[in-house]
Amino acid sequence: MRPSPLVACLALAALVGCGTGDLTLEEIDPQAAPAAPTWTAHVRAIMQVHCVACHDPGGQAGAQEGYAYDTCDATKRGWGGLVETVFDTAEMPPGGAMRLQPWEELTLIRWREQGSSCD
Repeated sequence: MRPSPLVACLALAALVGCGTGDLTLEEIDPQAAPAAPTWTAHVRAIMQVHCVACHDPGGQAGAQEGYAYDTCDATKRGWGGLVETVFDTAEMPPGGAMRLQPWEELTLIRWREQGSSCD
């Protein structure tokens, strides 16, 4: 019995992510992140995996505090909070939550540097 394409993709993503987890942004291969990330194809998935469980309008720290990341526009409005808590102080995600891999951070940075298009 062959594994489903979804299982194969998830396994591959786990292997790729685990392979770059200990690298800094300066050490990561620039090819590890998309050169021209888009909200739909790249950024939304990162936000869903790492942020939206708490940071959606109905979550613990959602729109009422200005930190909802469930949509492209909300993510753009809350970018300063992302920079401070994810990149500068590494406070997010908290506790034992899965941290962003360097290639995910690079994807977010490139998306922002390229204008944060909502597609």
